Amino acid sequence: MPASDPPGPVPDLGTFMAEDTPEGQLRLGKVTAWDGEFVHLQRPGGGTGWTAAPSELRRPTEDERALIRVLTSPVTAAPRPQQTAPEPPVVLSVDPVPPAVPTPGCATCAVAAERERHHLRVRDHSAAADSRVEIRNHPHHEPKSALPRKLP
Repeated sequence: MPASDPPGPVPDLGTFMAEDTPEGQLRLGKVTAWDGEFVHLQRPGGGTGWTAAPSELRRPTEDERALIRVLTSPVTAAPRPQQTAPEPPVVLSVDPVPPAVPTPGCATCAVAAERERHHLRVRDHSAAADSRVEIRNHPHHEPKSALPRKLP
């Protein structure tokens, strides 16, 4: 601020002030601090702050006050549709899973069935389930398209 300019009145903290910039832009701001020489302002609703000399500030007009009210009014969210309940919970049976049926004549099935019975006796249901999966998943027949064993 040049020494020849008399300092203007310092606005109170929290009041809104207007500033016309040299580029012809209007800036509206809330007074957040004063350091003895400059007034610190913050844009309505938040944003980048700036400093100005008190002599460069003026009270906002009625139209500018209306704009400040719009910029500082909280925006309420649109009402959300009522959320529906999720699918009903899955109810697990308390009945024990029947033991797997091994394929007759399959050594792998016979060993897996014996392991399943052992794990059920010691109440290791996870290992028993692994044995049932082994019985169900291992192949019991030759593949449909076997590669020839001898090269042509």
